[in-house]
Amino acid sequence: MINAKRIFYLMILTGVLFTSCENDYKQIQDLQRKKLTVDEVQKVQSYLSQAGMVKAKLTSPYMLRFYDSVPRVEFPNTLHVDFYNDSLQIESYLDAKKGYYYEQQSRVILTDSVVVIRLNGDTLKTKELFWEQTLHKLFTNADVEIRQKTKTIFGKGFESDEQLKNFKIDSVTAVLLVGASKFAGN
Repeated sequence: MINAKRIFYLMILTGVLFTSCENDYKQIQDLQRKKLTVDEVQKVQSYLSQAGMVKAKLTSPYMLRFYDSVPRVEFPNTLHVDFYNDSLQIESYLDAKKGYYYEQQSRVILTDSVVVIRLNGDTLKTKELFWEQTLHKLFTNADVEIRQKTKTIFGKGFESDEQLKNFKIDSVTAVLLVGASKFAGN
């Protein structure tokens, strides 16, 4: 004969097991959001060195570091980078309103009012600029403006070495010569 107490305990245990295995979808989403780790840093100052030599100094008022499926560093509120030569003198600098660094891909994406200025006066302006660190190349498919001492070049699409010394523009739309105040023949 089956013991009534035993049946009663089995029913309670079964009921507890089924109710405790129920998951609330909102609770799961909240737990997943909490798992996402984000570091926030204010007043950032970071140095890049290669072979023991300081090559660049980055400053930004605010930085976010994400540790999710696509680990990245974001600079949502402007960034400034000074690039140094071997004598630790600034040879160029960069400003952008936003920046993203994807460490696994060795890629930097700069957006919104990107300006790169070399001390010789050459200036690059664009709305988006990519830096492929492993390829040592800068590029964009966006409109560009390059100002030099004797001319200003406008175009679309740009590729260059990291020092902006050797560049090409995919589609030049205009070249303005500086100092040409009169037309030929006048």
